[in-house]
Amino acid sequence: MSDQTNYNYPQGNPYMKPKKNKTAFWVIFFVLILIVTNLITYFLPRYFPVFSGNSIVINANDEIAVKNINKMLYIYEQLKENYLWELDEEKLWEYAIKGMFEGTGDVYSGYMTADEYSAYAESVSGSYYGIGVRIQNNEDGNVQVVGVFSGSPAEEAGLMSGDVIVSAGDVSLVGVSVDNAVTYIKGEEGTSVTLGVLRNGAELTLEVRRAKIETEYTSYKMLDNGIGYIRIIEFETNAYKQFSEAVTSLKDMGMKGLILDLRQNPGGSVDETIDIADDMLGKCDIIYTLDNKEQKQLYTSDASYTVDVPIVVLIDENSASASEILAVALQDNNAATIVGTVSYGKGIMQTLHPLNDGSMYKYTFCEYYGPNGTKIHGVGVTPDIVVEQSAEYANYSIESIPEGADVQLNKAIEVITQKISD
Repeated sequence: MSDQTNYNYPQGNPYMKPKKNKTAFWVIFFVLILIVTNLITYFLPRYFPVFSGNSIVINANDEIAVKNINKMLYIYEQLKENYLWELDEEKLWEYAIKGMFEGTGDVYSGYMTADEYSAYAESVSGSYYGIGVRIQNNEDGNVQVVGVFSGSPAEEAGLMSGDVIVSAGDVSLVGVSVDNAVTYIKGEEGTSVTLGVLRNGAELTLEVRRAKIETEYTSYKMLDNGIGYIRIIEFETNAYKQFSEAVTSLKDMGMKGLILDLRQNPGGSVDETIDIADDMLGKCDIIYTLDNKEQKQLYTSDASYTVDVPIVVLIDENSASASEILAVALQDNNAATIVGTVSYGKGIMQTLHPLNDGSMYKYTFCEYYGPNGTKIHGVGVTPDIVVEQSAEYANYSIESIPEGADVQLNKAIEVITQKISD
């Protein structure tokens, strides 16, 4: 038997015996591939987000997300099937996304639809149709007027700095972010909007017509005795360019000292602000930021600067965000004297992320500090010299205060005059 076996399958036969081993090899190989594939399929979505085109597969390990997405989809299907009236399905999802951001409790984070984002982008472009106010969210999360443009429809209707806008038409603005509020306040030229306003506890209703608003973010003039005055209304598009042009003009007029007015300035672009700080400081640190992983990003100024005269900066309780970046950078570097009242205290930055459909979301991603570690968020910048505005003009826009009656500006003139003479 064994001889016969050896005869039929002789040792070293290149055709018969290896065939059995080769078949076994491929069987084992394909089994291993199947096992590895199954393991990847099981573990990858549990620990890493998986993308498919513009979609994302939720981490199976994220139990909260899986549970609530399933719940939301279930409720969505129930509404589609059983709700009495016709549904706007796009609006359902828009509000679902908005609700997620509202759940953060952060009025500076949020989602905008394509229409809302378009209106927002227009409002910071320098020209738009609206009523001519600067607004920000106050500490209660409501929409507060921090400035009224001179000669604007808002000024004509009687809106004042400090007013809280609680409604626009039939839409409540209580707790609504500024970015969303502007989409209800703005509108076509010649139309009107009815605003519900709270002023010192009293409820007012103001009818305000809409008009084309041309925004100059920087204005300047030469005061007596070679004192240059620059007012920055917001740090939006071209603010740095306009500031540079103002400095050049004032230097040509013989500027000996500069008053930089940041009162009622709600902030704006950090990049524009950093560029302005760079022009006012020599080689030094401007600010630094910390994110949720304690990673630090440092913003610095180079050795060259264009503002080489004594500086006084005016701030008030409505100077926020980017205004506070500039004020604290100058104060911590002993480059200016700060006059006025404690600023608003918004020391956090947001990052904006436009989406393919024209919508946008933004969220707070870091907190910023003065170069000496000075905290701003929830604290504000404390002036070197505290001066309260007179009660008579406390709610006036800066531009509307009669010449000579602005006690904060008068103090700034006094301080800069002394600095020039030293």
